[in-house]
Parts: sequence; C-alpha cells; structure tokens
Amino acid sequence: MAKPTPVRDLTATTPMAQAARAFLAARRADVQRQLGKLGPRLGSEQVHDARVASRRLRAVLALFGDGKRVRRADRIVRELQDTLGEVRDLHVQLDGFGVMSDGAGPLERTALRHVRQQLSGRLPGKVDALRAALPRWKRRGLDALGELEVLEPSGKLGGHRMRKRLIADLEKLEARVIHAQQDPSATPMHELRKSTKRYRYALELLAPAMPTEVELILGHLVPLQESLGTLHDTDVRLHLVDRYGDASTQGTDGVLRRLRTDRDRQAQDTLRALDAWEEEAVALRAQVMLTASPLKRGAGTRDGDRG
Repeated sequence: MAKPTPVRDLTATTPMAQAARAFLAARRADVQRQLGKLGPRLGSEQVHDARVASRRLRAVLALFGDGKRVRRADRIVRELQDTLGEVRDLHVQLDGFGVMSDGAGPLERTALRHVRQQLSGRLPGKVDALRAALPRWKRRGLDALGELEVLEPSGKLGGHRMRKRLIADLEKLEARVIHAQQDPSATPMHELRKSTKRYRYALELLAPAMPTEVELILGHLVPLQESLGTLHDTDVRLHLVDRYGDASTQGTDGVLRRLRTDRDRQAQDTLRALDAWEEEAVALRAQVMLTASPLKRGAGTRDGDRG
C-alpha cells in the first residue's frame, strides 16, 4: 500500500482551517498521482493504491464539517472510490482463486476454473466503468474539492472538537469489536473491518499533533485491519463459490471444505488479535490520549485548549 504524502509544519495548535487545507492539498495530490499510475492495464496494485488514496481523502473531508459543499465532495469521492473498489475486488478474488488452483486436485481445479470464468466475465464491464469514471472525476471531483478551500472550519488540529470526534469513532469501533467477539460470522467481522479502516485514516490526521501516541495505536490497529481483511477475502470466496460453483461436481464441495477450513483458522487468528487489542488496553490508552489535551501538555499556551 502506498504511503500518504507527509504533511509537515502542523502542530496541535495549528488552526483547523489551515490544517484542513494542508491535508486536502496533500491527499488530493495523492489521488491524482495514483490515478496517473493506473495506465492502460489498470493493474491490481495500482488500482488498490488509488482506492486507498481516495479513502484517505474522504477522511480529510470530515475536517471541513458537514455542510452542503462537503457532502457534495464526499459523494463524488465516494463514487470514485466505489468504482475503483469494484475493479480491485475482482482482481483480489481472481488472484486468490488462482493461488487456490495451484495447490488443488483436478476436480477442484475444474470448479475453480468455472468460478474464475464467471468473475473474468464481469471484469471488462467494471474496467469500462472505471475508465468512464476517470474523466468525470477530472470534471467534477477537482472542482468540488476546490470549493472547500474557502471554508473556515473552527478549532485547532489538536483541539477538543477533533478529539471528541475521534473518541466517538473509537467508541463505535469498540462496539464493533464486542459484537464481532460475540458473533465472529461474516457480517459482524466485515462491519468491524470497515470501522477499523475509518478509524485508522481519521487517526492518521492527528499524527502531526501527537505523533508518538498515534504511532502506538496504529502499531496495534494496522495488524488487526490486515487480519480482518484476510478473513473478509475468504468470506467473499465462500459466497462466490456457493454462487458460481457447479453444484454437480465434487470439486465444488472440495473447494468449499478448503475455504471453510481456512475461514475457521483465520477467524481464530482474528479473535486472538481482538483479544490482544483488549489485553494490551490499546483502546483504553487511545481514549486517555484523546481525552488529555495535547495543547495543555505540550503547547505551553496560557489559555489552554480552546480548539
């Protein structure tokens, strides 16, 4: 995954309007750079990097509030993200089924080939949709983002508004963790995965104000996100084989057994990662970090935190 462009010279006391515009410029440039790398083949990793860049850009939009201009910009970025995601998701599953075929017997390879043919048939339409979305993005997306530059969100980067929002995100994440621990089926784990990604990209925006604390939390959060991603890919494969597999072949049954075995193992790995998150009290430390004012800790201002 491509790393985001660092945004320098920001601190906890930086006015939010200044910080938001700086992040917007950096993340917009990241999206443009990654889209420029797609090329005619729309390679899997290039599509993935562009999709992640669009997610990070959407996290920045929340810094500008929730007004009409922000909602319009978010809708346009989300459309780009979704179109990239539809191509990327097919790439992931085609690659995953290809790896499964390498170690499969003849009957399973036949079943897997049938599923891959079905997915390959869907890919050209998704690729065409992405190609059509790129000029629309140039026409509409950049203009919508440019309209945000005149906005003046209040507060400071390390102020109470930012921390209050991140605390709310953390509480939602913790609720998802509890639900997934109680019911580690596909839907709760998928919802937790989405919450983990949203929290990660929102938390990254606080890194210039609190680099040590943010690095600590991300050190535990990113492996959890990766574990959830692996589990989700397997859940999707189970669904696809169940939908597109040839029910008349023994190979399909064999593929489903393999996937269910993988899923059971991955679910246990993910539950251990969740237990580790709780045992290490990362979430508690995160909440304490976000509640304690970085302005009072490090800025030396007499007026305290008014952000």
